[in-house]
Amino acid sequence: MVIQVKLFATLGIYAPHGVSAKPFALEVEPGTTGQDLISRLKIPDEEVKIFFVNGRIMELSYCFQEGDEAGLFPPIGGGMVEFIQVDTWLYGELARFGGESKGTGFANLAVRLPAGAVMQDLLDMLHMDTKERGITFINGNLAAMPGLQPDLQHELHDNDRVAFFHLRAMWPFQYRHGAAMVPEMREAIQEERDQGLHHSYKDEEDAGID
Repeated sequence: MVIQVKLFATLGIYAPHGVSAKPFALEVEPGTTGQDLISRLKIPDEEVKIFFVNGRIMELSYCFQEGDEAGLFPPIGGGMVEFIQVDTWLYGELARFGGESKGTGFANLAVRLPAGAVMQDLLDMLHMDTKERGITFINGNLAAMPGLQPDLQHELHDNDRVAFFHLRAMWPFQYRHGAAMVPEMREAIQEERDQGLHHSYKDEEDAGID
């Protein structure tokens, strides 16, 4: 049978095909436990602090079922694992990644992640390819847009609000004169001057007005 495995943070070095921050499929025998998985991936026991299956903390004695999604987390800080909760909004077609049916319009869910998680971890938890999202906001600050997604390693914090818009979503009216941005996006915009983001002109000369 096949399960999906996600190795978080420093555990990514134990992925079968080299360092990986993305989930990967793994074929296991019926009766395989979480402890068996750790042994198979040759991860030292002391490097695993928490074991998730389908979004729930489980004991390492848990036996996998077909299609299970497993996550392994390393110790954080002084050996204690802390968690954050991200208020996640999915608009339009992306609502399906929140379990909502087509036509619902949006989905809102609280996603629990280990402290230190980044945007890529949130996308992985949602099983959403970064190419499927359009304009993205973190706490009202622009974080990504089609063709420019510098936020994948942006660290998330407890109670952050993340909003994902689908690829055909129009630029929100309130941001037509420029948007507040996360630092990674601001740096990317400075490097890529023509990415479809229109800010107010500083003066009439810049606007081409005589």
